[in-house]
Amino acid sequence: MNTIQIGKVEIGELKPAAIIAEGCDNHMGSLSRAKEMAQAAKESGADIIKFQLHLPEEEMVKAEIEKLTSTPFFSKWGSLYGFVEKFLLKPEEHAQLKDYCGKIGIQYFCTPFSLKAAQLLNEMGVPAFKIGSGETEDLPMIEEVAKFGKPMMVSTGMTNLDELDLTVNALKSSHAPFCLAHCVSVYPIKSLNQFRFGTIPFLRERYGVPVGWSDHSPPEGVTDEASGRKISEDEILAVALGAGARFIEKHFTLDRKADDADSFFSHDPTTLKHLVQNVRQWEKALAPRKDVFEDEKPVWIWAKRSLVAAVDIPEGTVIAREMLTSKRPGTGIRSKEYRKFLGAKAARMISKGSLIQPADLVL
Repeated sequence: MNTIQIGKVEIGELKPAAIIAEGCDNHMGSLSRAKEMAQAAKESGADIIKFQLHLPEEEMVKAEIEKLTSTPFFSKWGSLYGFVEKFLLKPEEHAQLKDYCGKIGIQYFCTPFSLKAAQLLNEMGVPAFKIGSGETEDLPMIEEVAKFGKPMMVSTGMTNLDELDLTVNALKSSHAPFCLAHCVSVYPIKSLNQFRFGTIPFLRERYGVPVGWSDHSPPEGVTDEASGRKISEDEILAVALGAGARFIEKHFTLDRKADDADSFFSHDPTTLKHLVQNVRQWEKALAPRKDVFEDEKPVWIWAKRSLVAAVDIPEGTVIAREMLTSKRPGTGIRSKEYRKFLGAKAARMISKGSLIQPADLVL
């Protein structure tokens, strides 16, 4: 069965869905706050805490990005460049954060937003890389990161199928282990039809790798703009897991009212703990059944069928198929076992319509 290893966390078909707390830049540039987030994510039940390594001059052309992102949303920071510059953690702080996560027992994970950032993470000894949706088809970066030979988780937001084929082919050519994250790059999703959960089994079957769900919807769920229908997070999780998601990635913050870009739709420690509990409950509900439930047994005893004499069967008669039928309840010889008793002899006279018991037959 295909699995991928993100440090100590194994992701695959027969494993519990991994819970990834996406810390992004909700630490607001504070290493101590980032450590607090890691501790809170662990206590909430997350398997992985993910951050982002930004080197603004390596990932953006400042003048051009300022033209595009000097919007009301980013105005307090000037632009996306200004936001990232204000709230980033330095590479050496990421190294400290990685060590801290190891000490407290939660897996550190990180998205590099440039090849240089990936190289620095590799020098730190990270076990795997997350590739964000903005870099999904950035082949110059993808191909170089793949050369490190470490597992990669690739998000698929804002990416069409032809582009994803290019990326997957590049990864397979490099023999780098990878998985995919179905992602919709809308913050948060605004309509029911944007979820497209059928993408999860589609990608799994097309590429033969584990696929998860990277979600930007808030803990309270979303409201479909067209119909006004409220879609709860419980519904979202159930459908994602039912579609085969092998990990769930959700944005995470310590304070949903924090003055940053992501906290308003992120999970806090309380809602993340609830999410983890929901995932584990849905996994039980979605697990394949292999036996009879205890609660079914009172029904089972009268609803199942036993062997019944279709004709009068005199003592000593060799039992043939035409002498048998099946009727409720299931308190005699189970009808599924009839072949075992063909050729047996009647130990007594068995009247037509009688439930046949093991003591009635001699094998």
